[in-house]
Amino acid sequence: MKLGELRGAIRKTKGNPFINVFPFPNTDQGFRMFLQKTPLLEELERVYPGGKAVETGLDFNVESGLLKSVAYNEYMGLTTEQKAAAFEGAATNQAAAPADDDDLLGDIPVLGVSPIAQQPDDDDLLV
Repeated sequence: MKLGELRGAIRKTKGNPFINVFPFPNTDQGFRMFLQKTPLLEELERVYPGGKAVETGLDFNVESGLLKSVAYNEYMGLTTEQKAAAFEGAATNQAAAPADDDDLLGDIPVLGVSPIAQQPDDDDLLV
């Protein structure tokens, strides 16, 4: 896909584009990594200098948001069915629900220690 066509398709897609990553060759274990549009578009310009007509070797599906490299997929040695099975049931463009333990500010204070004693010494932070 040419750079100009790729950039236009990325802008047109709803939600964030994503890539499927297979960390180890010849395994069907992978994960989906979502990308932000603006940094992705900037990086494409940097990596493929020369204007809109430059061939990138990348494919992009506007409907799903999947960005893929044909060369990478061939290198990984997986069939289309194996790659699809690795992401079966994976949500597309949905943020994960926060876990109960993700609330870093709601920690329970240590018993027996006064709230004043728990405060950091601000003098150490001043320069």
